[in-house]
Amino acid sequence: MLSVIVGLVVGLSAILIKTIIFYIEGYAVYFAPKLLYFLLPLIGFLIVTSLNQSVFRNIAYFSGARNVIEAIEKNASVIRFRLIYSKFITTGLTIGFGGSSGVEAAIITSGAAVGSNVGRFLGLGYRLRTLLVGCGVAAGISAVYNAPMGGFIFALETILPEFTPTLLIPLLVAAAAGKILFEFIMGQHLRFEVPLTDFAYEEIPLVILLGVLGMLMSAYLLRTYSYCAKYFSRIKNPYVRALAGGLALGSIIFLLPPMYGEGYVSIDALLNSEEHSLLVNSPLAALPNTVWFNLLFFFLITMVKPVSTGICVNSGGEGGYFAPSLITGGFLGFLYYKVVILIFPFYELNQATFMFLGMASVFACVMNAPVTAIFLVAEITQSYQLFVPLMLVCAVSYFLKYYIENLRRSVEQPKGQGKAFRVDRILLNQLNISQLIEEEHTPVRENTSFRGVLESFSNSNKDVLQVLDDQNNLLGVITLNDIRGMLGDISNYDTIYGKDLMHPPTTTVDIDESAAEVLDKFDKYKVWSLPVVRKGKFKGFISKSRLLTQYRNELTRVNRFF
Repeated sequence: MLSVIVGLVVGLSAILIKTIIFYIEGYAVYFAPKLLYFLLPLIGFLIVTSLNQSVFRNIAYFSGARNVIEAIEKNASVIRFRLIYSKFITTGLTIGFGGSSGVEAAIITSGAAVGSNVGRFLGLGYRLRTLLVGCGVAAGISAVYNAPMGGFIFALETILPEFTPTLLIPLLVAAAAGKILFEFIMGQHLRFEVPLTDFAYEEIPLVILLGVLGMLMSAYLLRTYSYCAKYFSRIKNPYVRALAGGLALGSIIFLLPPMYGEGYVSIDALLNSEEHSLLVNSPLAALPNTVWFNLLFFFLITMVKPVSTGICVNSGGEGGYFAPSLITGGFLGFLYYKVVILIFPFYELNQATFMFLGMASVFACVMNAPVTAIFLVAEITQSYQLFVPLMLVCAVSYFLKYYIENLRRSVEQPKGQGKAFRVDRILLNQLNISQLIEEEHTPVRENTSFRGVLESFSNSNKDVLQVLDDQNNLLGVITLNDIRGMLGDISNYDTIYGKDLMHPPTTTVDIDESAAEVLDKFDKYKVWSLPVVRKGKFKGFISKSRLLTQYRNELTRVNRFF
């Protein structure tokens, strides 16, 4: 029932953001003279920057799958309520005014926030709260793309730690609920609807080569994003950064109008053999319309799309890289088709097939989600007959990416990267520190004599004692190592006191800290026992051995996550 509720709420969110983009884009284009289109992104960037510097200042940094995963790992799946609607506004303004980004980061953020806050409102624990975050993401992708299986697999492959049988029903139900509500209100629609011919296995070598090109394009795309982020980060004033980015993107749009907005209109035009419409309102339209000019133009828009997205997302606009990877892949597939037909005019190829394969190839590498790429592209294009070539092109591109980034480098993967690290963090987050505390009933006071300290050690099974004041505030600790050298001198037993023997603890554990943070402290300070406090009040000790024992129990439990 909760997954249905989350799915329906996120479906409404998807409707809202699509409506915002539709009306802003419609009115912006209607009221702006054609010669001033290039100024629209600048207006959008300045408005979004103003909102992020004032109304949404504390949550402006949060956007997309990366921050959702971080919230699951480091913040116990707690996502702030305002993120349910804030990204609608900023992303809607960005794309509505021509920003070259994608709406998916906003719907992923919103869906995750809906799931998290439903769980918090009902007082659910970490496990179920994380499950509802996944349900929200699955419903959002399902609604926006009319792709329930794509949303379901994306949540499994990217957001949640691993698949378990108990995940199946809630994720599928949430994805279906989001899609059904979106379709009921907005009507049935396909993102791309074009007839396809049957795939011929003689085309397999072309598919393999396209997979290689898709991997190279994804590497270029990611490096372009990284360069844009680095470049614009040097501009410290956010309004100056928005001004620079808006003018840069506006100039690109003036020269290449297909860079305006998400880019789906351009892909639809290419799928329907209306490629000349991409040159409308461009100064390049005055040049001779030859085969070589067309190839150069499509090469240009393929290479510039990542640049325009990088500028948009890093200079003041909002959005994600989800849709731009599909659009760039579609441009790449169309350019590849044109080149192949030019070299081998006797081939009877379908341009839509290669555009869809290009989308899947680039998306798989950029989002690190090859299985999602296969199902998402198949669903949004209704090209189920392309399952085999989709599998092949994603396998080739993602294998090459994985080989280059991991296998070829004989170095250890940095800590904090990879799904194994995420599984480790999430399992630790399921442990409750308050339940792992070993209560100690033999406190030492400042004025306790050395003899009293020895008696306390004899009544304890630990090699460390806490020194407390009268209000039970932790003052320090005494270990057996601290007193071992003094045991032989009996004359000191009544002249040395606890305050003389104690020393500050290496570090302390707050009772509200996550188990992952506690284990990091054990590893960092190389200790096996740490005192636990709450607002300075001593609560007991936590041992590394007990923490690891409980962690092992979680690791071997059936359905260890959900």
